[in-house]
Amino acid sequence: MTTIPLVRASVVLPFVKFLDQIGAPTEYLLRKAHLPVGAFDNTENLMPLNQSFAFAELSACSEGVENLGILVGQQTQLAQLGEFGAVVSQSLTLHDLLGKLIQLHNTLVTGEKIWFTADGNYLWLHHQYTVPHHIQTCQAQCFSVMVYLNVIRLGAEHYWQPDQLYLVGGKNKAFLDLDRLSNTAIHFDQPNNAIRFSRDLLSKPLNHFIKPSLSVRAEATLQLTALPTDFTDSLRQLIRLLLPEGYPSLTIAAEAAGVSTRTLQRRLEDNNLNFSQVVEQVRFEQAVHLLQDPTHQLIDIAFELGYSDAANFTRAFKRWTGVSPTQFRQSR
Repeated sequence: MTTIPLVRASVVLPFVKFLDQIGAPTEYLLRKAHLPVGAFDNTENLMPLNQSFAFAELSACSEGVENLGILVGQQTQLAQLGEFGAVVSQSLTLHDLLGKLIQLHNTLVTGEKIWFTADGNYLWLHHQYTVPHHIQTCQAQCFSVMVYLNVIRLGAEHYWQPDQLYLVGGKNKAFLDLDRLSNTAIHFDQPNNAIRFSRDLLSKPLNHFIKPSLSVRAEATLQLTALPTDFTDSLRQLIRLLLPEGYPSLTIAAEAAGVSTRTLQRRLEDNNLNFSQVVEQVRFEQAVHLLQDPTHQLIDIAFELGYSDAANFTRAFKRWTGVSPTQFRQSR
């Protein structure tokens, strides 16, 4: 366990929107999977990847939509994936796009690998999740394959099909029934997902099925906000994300890391830390940051840090600094 895998909210949001469209109890499903509902207020927020997998699996089972990942992936274009999608979709050709995809991929998600291999006049786009084997990823695998097919279609005709498709997992009838893969040789039980496409597509101008909306300096922002690859930093990011939902539990943190609570505790001990200590550090840093903005009310800061009321936050802040939050703010 080198890091806790994280993902931008923009990647999970297509599932949320689809479930809302079919009338599913989306908020209930998010909370049951231990995902913070408020994180979707900003598509650039980070979320625990393993709980995102659990949300997709739980939703498919609960709503009886076995091919949920395929359905959501079919209607998801690269340009919809937040600032990452906007930047990459601005590419001129598929060659340009795939280069940016590799370069900026670590700003979108950790716990996932993409790479390319040559095959004569063809190239293979490979995709693989690097999470523990006991984590269920079926819906996410299907979603990713459909999104990457849409990526390659940006350099081809809208109804282009690969001649060869390799898929992780057993035989999936939903893929075999897709009209847009009717002429594709599909191979199941493969070590990773892989899509074969002609090199001729690389130099063709892109077809923008959805016009990307690029924010100012988005690429520079992405480069500066690459997801943490260090264990301690990723744990701190996870705690920061979970704080508004209440005090983060060790159990949920271990679930996000894909390990047992004891394994997570041992990893913390190896870094001369304990879980409560890290939570306190993150709370203090967030408190100092939020108090610098005079428009933030103390009660709102308390809730943001996972406290039930302003009094509990004030007592904790006094313990950290010797002064009240109000006195600290005035001294600044």
